[in-house]
Amino acid sequence: MKIELLPSSVPVSDVQYLTTYLINDEIAIDCGSLGLLADLERQKRVKHIFITHEHIDHIATLPLVLSNSFEPGVDCVEVLAMPDVLQFLRNDIFNGRVWPDFFNPTLTHEPMVRVTPLELFKPIRRCNVTITPVPVSHGVPSIGFIVEDAASAVVFPSDTGPTEAIWSHAAKTNNLKAVFLEASFPEKLIDLALVCGHLCPSTFAIETRKITTPVRWMVVHRKPSDSDQVAKELESLGIAGIEMVRCGVPYWF
Repeated sequence: MKIELLPSSVPVSDVQYLTTYLINDEIAIDCGSLGLLADLERQKRVKHIFITHEHIDHIATLPLVLSNSFEPGVDCVEVLAMPDVLQFLRNDIFNGRVWPDFFNPTLTHEPMVRVTPLELFKPIRRCNVTITPVPVSHGVPSIGFIVEDAASAVVFPSDTGPTEAIWSHAAKTNNLKAVFLEASFPEKLIDLALVCGHLCPSTFAIETRKITTPVRWMVVHRKPSDSDQVAKELESLGIAGIEMVRCGVPYWF
């Protein structure tokens, strides 16, 4: 399985402002930065976009992607999310004011986007990959994903504070290879992290103990202003298998 955290800065750096993970160049988890890819053909290869929650850093370029990949009909882009997130997108983004209502097929008499509601814990299969949505603990209703192919499984808790369901589900998953886990704030901001539904180094370390299988712990979502400090604090904890994810670099599992 090939996974890439897309860059979200110019020039390209490992500072992460927005969130999009590409899975095998065909599936996106979140659409924070997908629409910023200069290579339009790479954007157009992505036909399935899974959304974890409604915060702007996870949906910021969805309108751009749907415009850049505009192809009305059966081959249009599919957006998959929980029903409340799909309703939010309809009401607050694709509402004819912020952006044209791409969810309304009468604009072109053909679908401009396919919309698929997700159900918690119900696997869905796309492009030879099985993706299972699992609830996590964030400031708004949010889901993470367990992504599986024939050779490996990878967990994406997305934005989360201390949580449980995704770990118990991951513990029952075969061929678990990696977890892309956030560490948003440094230790001095632990109270803010807990209120907002995020992790800091000490709570990150606690979450890693909830899986007994040895995995690669891929650190993501470090707040730009504290990115270096978070990395230093995490590295000082001696967590086995920890890696700071680099933007724009393919990882294979």
